[in-house]
Amino acid sequence: MSSPCHLVAAVALSVLAGAAGPCCAEVHFLIGPADQGGQYQTIQAAVDAVPTGGAERYVLDVLPGTYTARVKVPSNKPKITLRGQDPLTTKITFNETAITPPNESTVHATTVIQGADFVAENLTFENSHGPGVQALALYAKADRLVFNNCRFLGWQDTLRSEYGRHYFYNSYVEGSVDFIYGRGTAYFEDSTLFAKAGGYLTAQARESAGDSDGYVFKNTTITGTASAGSVYLGRPWQPYSRTAFIDSKMGPLINAAGWQTWSGSNHLTSYYAEYNSRDLSGNPIDTSQRVNWSHQLTAAEAEAFSKENWLGGADDWDPIAFAIPALPGDYNNDGAVDAADYVVWRDAAEMHAPLVNEAASPGVADAEDYAVWTYYYGRSLSGGATSLPEPAAVAQLVGVVAAAALAFRR
Repeated sequence: MSSPCHLVAAVALSVLAGAAGPCCAEVHFLIGPADQGGQYQTIQAAVDAVPTGGAERYVLDVLPGTYTARVKVPSNKPKITLRGQDPLTTKITFNETAITPPNESTVHATTVIQGADFVAENLTFENSHGPGVQALALYAKADRLVFNNCRFLGWQDTLRSEYGRHYFYNSYVEGSVDFIYGRGTAYFEDSTLFAKAGGYLTAQARESAGDSDGYVFKNTTITGTASAGSVYLGRPWQPYSRTAFIDSKMGPLINAAGWQTWSGSNHLTSYYAEYNSRDLSGNPIDTSQRVNWSHQLTAAEAEAFSKENWLGGADDWDPIAFAIPALPGDYNNDGAVDAADYVVWRDAAEMHAPLVNEAASPGVADAEDYAVWTYYYGRSLSGGATSLPEPAAVAQLVGVVAAAALAFRR
């Protein structure tokens, strides 16, 4: 963390640098009931209103509620952010299955993402159909997608990571059979997998040894209502299926063999690996009964499955830049610490900076911006919370920035 003096200078520099340019890096649409200020009543209507081409990032702020409809983000609309306030109160749901005509893969998903550089935050994606048939909550088929603090609810084939690089942070996925599957390059960090019945967590589908796709689960917790030994970490949908669990906790529902075969000999060319697997109490798991075609990694080998290695690619993509930092305070004084508080900070900062440390990370509201904001504009409350009265937000920002600029000129 920078010193207060450096933070003052950062604020001053960002204002000076941003004064001649446009004041906002994003365009916002509000989705929800009209009587609550919603510009669009459905998510799809807001997506349809976004211009093609991706010249600017469009942020679709979703008011709390249940939105029962399919959502599709097409490939000609990149750089969309779909942002709720709380995944427990903001849900996108639909009831559709693979046997419902016309039986096309993207049709039976509640939400389909085909636009690159998509970000979803604080949302639940659900397919409300029950067990027994493929019924996707999410179909992800685009590059550089980020899902932050999201839930994915279903039974069979809940989440299809099909193409491109996908980062899931602090997310929750539940299902039973192959409920994370596809040909994507996905990285799940600090997330929870919840098996509702016996089955398979993953069915990755890498098709050849030269393909770069595969799934990595880092600091993942595996739990659920499935009976002991009834769940497998994965099975190989395609011959070169690749999945690794790193530093993860696993409940007794995971079968001692760890992995299961598919039809034929796919398992003989697949790559399944673990490093430092523990039980839910943090004790090392006995992996002596794992199938002999899986791998127990050394610490050095596990480094190959770091987020940077797995997702960086030729363009050195860094998904962390898109992730919202955790909130320490209730900035809008509604009694809850949630994404609405972040919006108060972000919108006030963008009016003037456009972001507090724009010179350091152009166009991105990141943890450094948030550190500056909380240092200067928050005030301590009992219990250690932080608050900012909205009527004073912009005034405080202007005053402190002016003082910072003066100090910097001296």
